[in-house]
Order: sequence, then C-alpha cells, then structure tokens
Amino acid sequence: MAGIGFELRKVASLGNARGVFQASLSGIMIVAGPWLISILTILLFQQPVMGIPLEFRELFVASTVYTYSLSLILNGGFHYIFTRILSDYLYRNEPGKAFAYTLNYMVKSNLFLIPLAFFLSVLFLSGVSKLHQAGFILLFVVINHIWILMLTASAMKRFNQLLFGFILGMSGSLLLMKAAMELIGSEALLLAYALGQVILFTIVFIYLKQDMGWEKVTVKGEFYRYMKRYKYLFATGFLYYGALWIDKMIYWFAKGDVIGNSIMRLYPSYDIIVYLTNLMMIPGLVFFVIYSETEFYMTLKKFLNSLSRKPYHEIQAFRSVLVSTNKHILREQFGFQAVFTLLFLVISVNHPQLSLQMRIIIPTALGILMLGLFICMINFLFYIEQYKYVLISTALFFSCNSALAWIGKEGNLITPGMSSLLGVFAGTICAGAFLHYSLKNLDRIMFTAITKGQLRDIREHNLEKLKLPR
Repeated sequence: MAGIGFELRKVASLGNARGVFQASLSGIMIVAGPWLISILTILLFQQPVMGIPLEFRELFVASTVYTYSLSLILNGGFHYIFTRILSDYLYRNEPGKAFAYTLNYMVKSNLFLIPLAFFLSVLFLSGVSKLHQAGFILLFVVINHIWILMLTASAMKRFNQLLFGFILGMSGSLLLMKAAMELIGSEALLLAYALGQVILFTIVFIYLKQDMGWEKVTVKGEFYRYMKRYKYLFATGFLYYGALWIDKMIYWFAKGDVIGNSIMRLYPSYDIIVYLTNLMMIPGLVFFVIYSETEFYMTLKKFLNSLSRKPYHEIQAFRSVLVSTNKHILREQFGFQAVFTLLFLVISVNHPQLSLQMRIIIPTALGILMLGLFICMINFLFYIEQYKYVLISTALFFSCNSALAWIGKEGNLITPGMSSLLGVFAGTICAGAFLHYSLKNLDRIMFTAITKGQLRDIREHNLEKLKLPR
C-alpha cells in the first residue's frame, strides 16, 4: 500500500521548496485527512464561534468525537481485512477491480453501518433534537466510507486532486454550518457538517473512479475467506483502535462532564491536550509515508527478489542490509518525531494556559512520540505478514493502557496520559523485538510461508473438487 508514498517522494525530491511543500501538504491529507478535519473543527468549537451557545458547541464536539472514535473502534477489523484484499488487487496491477471492490464493500457495509448508526444515536442522543440525531447518523455512515476511500486513495497517482477534494469538503462543511446556523439554528449544525463530508466523499469518489477505472469483479465469499485466513489481522484492527481510545473513555465516564441532554461524557482537561498532541503527530506520519515506508519497501523488495535468484550467501547479505536499513529507518523516524515533540513541549511551557497542565501534557506528548514509532514497527511487521506478532504487541498496549487508566481514574497517582504512554511503550518494545527477530530470520520465514501457501492452495483446490456435482 506504499504506492502514493512513491509519488509524493518524487515530488519532494525535486529539490525545491514548492515540491517539499506540495508533497507535505498532500501527505497530510492522505495520512490524516478526515482525522485532521475533525480535530481542527473540534478545536474551533472550543471557542465562541458564529454565536453558537455553549451547550450546542459542547454537544457538537462530543457527537463528533464519539462518531469518529466509534467508527474506528467498531469497524477497525473490517477496515484491516478490506486493506488486505485491496492490496492484493493492487499487487496484481488490477486498479479497476480494486475500485470496483471498494464500491462493492461500501454498498454492502451500509447494511451494517446504518442500523448501527441508528442504534448509537438512540443510545447516546435520545434526549436531543431529531435534526442532531440525523446528523449523527449521516456522519457515522459517511465517515466510515471516507476511511475506506482514503485506504483506496493510496493507489492514486494524481494526489493533487485528493488535496483539492479535502479543501473543498472542509470549505463546504463550514459554509453549510454557517447557513444552517442562520436559517435553522444550532440543532442543525451536525447535519450541516455531515453534508459537507458527503461533498468531500463525492469528490474523492469521482477522482478515484477517474484515476483507477472500473472493472467487474466477483467477490462472493471473498471477504469471509480473507477474514478467516487473516484472523490475527482482523482482531488487531479492533484492538489497535481500542488501545488508542480506551483510556480516554475510562476518564470520560469516571471524571468527565455530562454533555447536554445526552448520556455522552467528555473530560476536557485531558481531551484538549489529546487533540493538540495528535496534531503534533501528523508531520511524523507524513515522514513515514514519504520516506520511511518507501525506503523499507524498496529494501524488502530487493531481499525478496534475491530469494529465488541468488545463492544463499548473497541472500544473507541482502538480509543483513534489510536489518541495518530497518534500524536506520527507525532511528530517523524517532528522531524526526522527537523534534516536533520537543517543539510542542517548549511551546506548552511558555503558554499561559498550557503551562498549568504540564503534568498531563508531558506524558501525553511522549506517548504520541512512542506511538509514531509503534505504528512504524507494526506496519513493517504487516509488510512481512507477521500478523500474530502485531496482535500480541497491540494486545499488550491495550491491556496496559486500560489497566493503568482504570487504576488512575481514582486519585492522582497516575495522571491522564501516563497509562497510554506506558501502554504504547510496552507495545513498542514488544513489536521492536518481534520485528528484529523476524527480519533476522526472514529467509526461513518466507520459505516456510511459501510451503504453507502451496499446501493451503492444494487443500482448497481439493475441497473445491469435492463440491463439484457428480
């Protein structure tokens, strides 16, 4: 799935400021487009804007946070399996079928997403206006489809169109929200925002169709077969997003404030810091997409090509290069993110309001620093299909974070952000050990996987023969 990273790398390597800026801005939209839009909107609504009463601003922020977080937690495993299938289509150079599969997935997922959105709106928003509930339902469905489109967009070549789509979608949301406020009232704000996201979805969808084409694809039972075959990957999708959000949710319901007439809760003392530190992570993600991931991919490809073409001593040499390159990439990734972490901490210390929250800011910022490294490691493990190791590492992250947050919700012994820092630190150590071991033994792992794959194909072929009519 590193395709668009190579396109951005070409632009960034032109050697001028325009190329770097263009690649960076496009990279931001690709790695964090929907997420960035949501955070900026939430931060905007923390301030008195457009004459919106405080109660409606809080309700809008809570609904947006719950929509985005639950869309990932409840669908993460499905998104991971979708990505696995999509990457196979792209590997076989079938972009038309990849797009057709994307469309098929989104249409069928509505059978699950729409009832789920209605259930969540009744669960959390039974005491608020019908217009707001409609906005919640629409936003939940469309944001899940935008996540899917962004996964497919990794195959795009014309990334400038993607950037234009996000700018237009964000602008549309703001204009529609302003119009809704003037013509209807505050209760229509979330619906207007959701309609802006529909505009974004439509633009990106059209550009993807033009870029990738469309070719008929047969998908009967394919998703289930992948889900069964990649069960560790499927479970990881849920655990990973659960690990990111579990401590926030514990603090919401242990120490948070009830929002309006809903049963939703938020804990602003921690939430605002989380939003700000997540923005700090975006440059590191862009660096990963443009440089770290593409460098690892190219080195890995050279090693894999050597397995069938080179003598064993040369295979070992390529493996050694892969191991050393991996170490170099991880050091660069960590160092790059550390610069922005340090910058954020310096700004926070000198900010009149943030300086009062340093007990929360420091562990939260360091947790984001470690999370960037963790993401890098588990993506490299994904590349070599060590899904079980990723699941173990993610489960460790989730377990430590949830246990320590549960302890920390009473008293001040463990401050907010500390549980996430310790959890992701444990997960990173675990993932790093697994990655080092896997790369050191990658030739053996690959040959074993090939043998297992051949045996599985033979078994599946024989089962298909048994199903044929006699």
